[in-house]
Amino acid sequence: MIEREMEYRGSKSILGTTIPTGQIPNIVKEQRVDGSCIRFNSLILRCTLMGFERNFQPKILSNQINTYCIKTIVKNNNYIKLDPLFITGFVDAEGCFSILIQPRSDTTTKWRIKAIFHISLDKKDINILENIRYTLGVGKIYNSSIYNKVYYRVESFKEVKVIINHFNNYPLVTAKKIDFVLFSKCFDIISSNEHITNKGLLKLVELKSSLNKGLSKTLQEKFPEVLINKRIEYKFEGIPGPTWISGFVSGDGSFNVITTQKGRVQLKFSVHLHIREEAVILGINNYLSNYNTYDIGNHIYYTNKSVMVQIVNISDIMNTIIPFFDKYNIYGKKSLDFNDFKLIANMMNNKEHLTSKGLKKIILIKENMNLNRK
Repeated sequence: MIEREMEYRGSKSILGTTIPTGQIPNIVKEQRVDGSCIRFNSLILRCTLMGFERNFQPKILSNQINTYCIKTIVKNNNYIKLDPLFITGFVDAEGCFSILIQPRSDTTTKWRIKAIFHISLDKKDINILENIRYTLGVGKIYNSSIYNKVYYRVESFKEVKVIINHFNNYPLVTAKKIDFVLFSKCFDIISSNEHITNKGLLKLVELKSSLNKGLSKTLQEKFPEVLINKRIEYKFEGIPGPTWISGFVSGDGSFNVITTQKGRVQLKFSVHLHIREEAVILGINNYLSNYNTYDIGNHIYYTNKSVMVQIVNISDIMNTIIPFFDKYNIYGKKSLDFNDFKLIANMMNNKEHLTSKGLKKIILIKENMNLNRK
């Protein structure tokens, strides 16, 4: 793993294997920074931090909509009005702010400019995107029949303004808020029509140079005179509320069950990020620890380039984690993992895991959680 490739968002662990108590895996799955990366041969869609932007096809859905069999999804469901801080937390985990700069011969500058906010998820999580769209009142959801993904996308001028107003009122917490600041500055240039001038275009390219992964090789070659901006320094300013945590965990948290050949069962709740966002992990740990009179203490673990809060003690899980997420709901398919996690926790609390029948039931539940869930 190359340090310069880690970018500005963190990682989350690949769990589900047997791990000795007190240890954490050295393998981490790098978290998405700038949304989806679509590529024909390897079918990479939601790209991890795998290199520079020039190595991949465009990461946003623009003129490629028909190429990738994208269809607007219209459903008549009973939608849920989400708490604004839940949406912020989920976007901290899964959202992306992008500035599209593409050649276009029929414009004054010969370049097309567009501000786009988007979220890409597995099709199993379409309901959470529908609830976000319902709550914010803007955007469209697209379905890819090829990649088994769904996309929530906001790109019209009026609707992007709604997105900006939301995050001004309910600020992002992780380093993604730096991308939002740059995105907002770009949007201001577009709002004032500066982007149709060469001077405004250069301002946009300069801002884009420090947004997400920076400029593609093509843009670097087309705008050699643009100075690459230094990334704005990130500063953690605290956890804004419990629903932010439930939103973030809905995107980046893990509810896992570990079983061994000797019949041992262990539950693990964890949130795993890059070491640059250590303050966020410490903030989550402290917030949960202070949630009620039952103090879970410090459950912070480190690898060379990552940090996580990991809670495995059954008393901490029964007295803090389960009551917290019972009150501040998780949404999406991860809520199903939480429900199974809670069921097993209650079985363990009743000592059912010590019986052959109980252990078999736990193993069966585990085998249908997380990535194995249909």
